[in-house]
Amino acid sequence: MAVVHTDHGEKEIGDFHRRCHCVIVRPGNDVNAKPDIRLGLPGWKDFSDALESIGLCGDRIDMLARESGRSPTVLRRRLSTSPAVRAPAWAGEAHIARKLLPVALVGMWRKTSPADCEVVRRLTRADDDNDVETGIMELLALEDSPLWSTGEYRGVVSRIDALFGVARFVTESDLDNFFFVAERVLAEADPALELPEDERWLANVYGKVRDYSTALREGIRETLVLLSVHGDTLFRSRLSVDLEARVSSLIHRLLTPLTIDKLLSHQDDLPNYAEAAPDTFLKLIEADLVKPGPAVFGLLKPAESGPFGRSLRTGLLWALECLAWRHSGRVSLILARLSTVKIDDNFVNKPLGSLAALYRSWLPQTAASLAERMEALETLTERFPDIGWQVCVAQLDTGPQMALPSYRPRWRDDAPSANVTLKESHEFRRKALALALEWPKHDQRTLGDLLERIHGLPDEVQDTVWNLIDTWADLEADDKAKADLRERIRRFAFTRRGRRHGLQGAAIDRARAAYEQLEPRDPVVRHAWLFAKSWIEPSGDGIEARERDYEKDAETTRGLRAAAMKEIWAERGFQGVTAVLSDSDAPNVVGAGLETCIPEGKARIDFLKQCLAVTGHQQGKAELCIRGFLWSVGDEARSNLLEAAAVGTDTGQIARLYQCAPFGRHTWRLLDRYDGEVKDRYWRDVS
Repeated sequence: MAVVHTDHGEKEIGDFHRRCHCVIVRPGNDVNAKPDIRLGLPGWKDFSDALESIGLCGDRIDMLARESGRSPTVLRRRLSTSPAVRAPAWAGEAHIARKLLPVALVGMWRKTSPADCEVVRRLTRADDDNDVETGIMELLALEDSPLWSTGEYRGVVSRIDALFGVARFVTESDLDNFFFVAERVLAEADPALELPEDERWLANVYGKVRDYSTALREGIRETLVLLSVHGDTLFRSRLSVDLEARVSSLIHRLLTPLTIDKLLSHQDDLPNYAEAAPDTFLKLIEADLVKPGPAVFGLLKPAESGPFGRSLRTGLLWALECLAWRHSGRVSLILARLSTVKIDDNFVNKPLGSLAALYRSWLPQTAASLAERMEALETLTERFPDIGWQVCVAQLDTGPQMALPSYRPRWRDDAPSANVTLKESHEFRRKALALALEWPKHDQRTLGDLLERIHGLPDEVQDTVWNLIDTWADLEADDKAKADLRERIRRFAFTRRGRRHGLQGAAIDRARAAYEQLEPRDPVVRHAWLFAKSWIEPSGDGIEARERDYEKDAETTRGLRAAAMKEIWAERGFQGVTAVLSDSDAPNVVGAGLETCIPEGKARIDFLKQCLAVTGHQQGKAELCIRGFLWSVGDEARSNLLEAAAVGTDTGQIARLYQCAPFGRHTWRLLDRYDGEVKDRYWRDVS
């Protein structure tokens, strides 16, 4: 039975080998996946369970899976502390190590790609492809072969195992040769960018593909990361080469000058570049963001539509998430700057989402200490108040919450597996709450955000929030701002859904007092909430006690709207109607509410003509208002009204007027009285 020495003490792993006998140490058909993803998917559960059985867990298992290629033999070497066990048999033979060196640096390649074969041949220093193939066959024939081969693709089972195994045979000339081909391969622009955006998914059909395969590019990128992380350990003392600096210099050349075309061409490379050269990558992004038109903003477009659409920002966000584990302060400010760009799509991965994950009190996606996160949050609120506010109030949310994991470094041991303690989580929430309460300048938005989270706060803090609202209400002169906060109080404290928060007693009394204090003087502003949407949540005392009756709720709402429009019409006339329409997403209910307050006769005719005279961006709302009004009156009254309103108007307005009437025979009979032009316009444009 084999025994390995690990950080956890001596562990017997003979059972581990037996449990992992089903692990397939060869790649599948997904050539674009990472080697560790391709290797042995059917045996992954046994592999994971076996590692847990010897005292390992979480990120350590993932790291060992990548380093070993899920090969039990390689894993045994990675776990062992004995030099004799850690060194594979082929590592002691110079001629084998020299043959393995080029492919260890490349990682994987496509043997049917002439460009890939040229790279391998250059690194091997072979005269032709036959010499390369002969060497590969010899390596594949080894009992414990470090290579795999399937279909058109070949690669190294374990990058770490191979690199450490051949390190003592590497010369400075070998490294120079590798960096030369690495720059040549990675600098190749993506020909797909020559196509229009909506046709780039057809790049393979049009032949707009790179000469070098995706597998080769990925293998070289990962080698750059490994050389940056382990280069000093492997080569610094023997060759006096600063590989971390060389990798950083190469990535700087690949990304400068930083343009949108260059970012698009390297969008899949960015996470590896960030992991390979963290400081260089951050400096490039930081320098770009201070320019008038940052290039990275070009990646923040809405995700492409269609079955083959993709999100251009994914690579950038993964790169920043990777660096946030050790550089949370700098990454936080970058993500905040990116969050100022509004992205109108329904994809979850947005800069604000990555930023929120970094500061999540109960599961922060960073290795920063509690003190560092609190300091970074304070800096964030000072530099980017709007974004910082959203992060702060998110810590005060209660109830079930979901967390999506951020991108983690693949080869750097930067992402810890230990979660924060409950005490640390509470401390961070208290810091966020203190920043929110002491906000330099509160407004209706910030106070509304605090109000909607007040039920999860201690009683003394709740009193502080209500006092802030009272003070603001006394000083604020903007009726619209008051109305916005007043409506949030209504929805939170006085609706059926709001009552589920459990406000009662003194809290309800404070809410009612604030609601009355915030009442606007202007009737349009005061009643705007009734017409904001077609359906509104009813409010009032006792609504939570009775069973919900939708018909009764709708009738109550109609009565409130009719009374509101009567007051608005009496005080401000048609000007008041247009003011309501400007902020309404339900213009038809505005018209329906007017039916009871505009007297029959000339007043109604004038109202319809005034609506028809509205032009510009408000024209559509005015027509919907007419529709709501006409649908609320009886057939006979509507007929008389349509005929009278059409007098003295032009052909286009008559057609628009009838388009707003109910679509049916009653309207069509009236329409038949007009000439062909009116009818043609009607049937062309009517819905």
